Amino acid sequence: MNQPPEIKAGQSNAGPVSSRDQQGSKTGQENVAFCDSIFAKAFHASASDLHFEPYQQAFRVRMRVDGVLSQIAAGPAADYAQVSSRVKILSDLDIAERRRPQEGRLNLVIDGRSVDYRVSCVPTRFGEKIVLRVVDATGLKSDMTQLGMTAREAQLMAQATGQPYGMCLVTGPTGSGKTTTLYSALNRLNEMQRNITTIEDPVEYNVFGITQISVQRELDMDFAQILRLTLRQDPDVVLVGEIRDTETARTSFQAALTGHMVLSTLHTNDTVSAISRLRDMEIEPFLITSALNIIVAQRLLRRLCQSCRTPTQATPSQLKALGISEEQAAKASFHTGRGCQKCNGSGMRGRVAIYEMLEITEAIRDLIFENASVNDLRKQAIKDGMKTLRVSALSKAFHGIVSLEQAAIYAGK
Repeated sequence: MNQPPEIKAGQSNAGPVSSRDQQGSKTGQENVAFCDSIFAKAFHASASDLHFEPYQQAFRVRMRVDGVLSQIAAGPAADYAQVSSRVKILSDLDIAERRRPQEGRLNLVIDGRSVDYRVSCVPTRFGEKIVLRVVDATGLKSDMTQLGMTAREAQLMAQATGQPYGMCLVTGPTGSGKTTTLYSALNRLNEMQRNITTIEDPVEYNVFGITQISVQRELDMDFAQILRLTLRQDPDVVLVGEIRDTETARTSFQAALTGHMVLSTLHTNDTVSAISRLRDMEIEPFLITSALNIIVAQRLLRRLCQSCRTPTQATPSQLKALGISEEQAAKASFHTGRGCQKCNGSGMRGRVAIYEMLEITEAIRDLIFENASVNDLRKQAIKDGMKTLRVSALSKAFHGIVSLEQAAIYAGK
């Protein structure tokens, strides 16, 4: 159960407690050391996010590692104002403003390595909650098989994004790695002869050679408006951070038809649902079929720790629940994680993506023109060779990359 942190009066569980801490207040030097220890812990654990959270009698700090949140520090509520102010100063935010949300960037050097964070600060009932998301451009891979794609999937993605024009959509929930996939595709396209522009809210990665623009709605600079302005600057490739409305969708598809490669994201559960979503946005069938090159759906699964993974046998109940035959199981190499020092006893370390890729074949185009149902589109896509998220998850389990329990999240449907 998610219980409040147990804090003794005036103490913090992030490190040694001084006599001044016992009185409920830190010196500036002690506060700096406290915050530095949090950043160091998160860095060494390869955390993707840091959450500073105030409550009535205490505050806590949690980090997200491989998609899972865990507490790494806590302290009395009286100390939180100093802690939050320290983080805001580092992020170049206004420490006097505590009633309005703020966003910023933070760069630290930890153990000789530069670490960038995207910072969001939101007022809550008991103070400002601050969330820092690590923005690590070193995670971008020109070889997309390193993200989790099969050789065939990487080839399909390269062919779709390597066209002189068209639309490539990546779908999935928040935190499923869509931006990393798209930026990895851009990294491969980032050559001297190409003019590449991104429109984001906010900009995720800092990449040399790419023009990056942040949405500023207070200045009437939304996705659609910036896209129209960008098209006057002779771009070859445009990344639209997210298609949220009809205007952005229509402008993006028109750009894809007029000699531009457009990459974007959409919030849908799978590939064929994206077509239904585009219909809801009143995008005409001829635009969808003429401009769309590929739709990619993706999720992230926790990868087994390579230092402590060990072979295991699936139980009959697991095989039955996942629809795996005994013949298929006999050819598989199932593994589980024992837990070791490198993975902090969890048996898992890092994450790997699973993909579902819908090629826009002639048969799919015909069904789109006929306003076919999502089920009919899915059946045809599978007939054309599409691997579903379920199949992709099971494939990762069969090869010992993820556990059966992780695969069951998407394969047990």
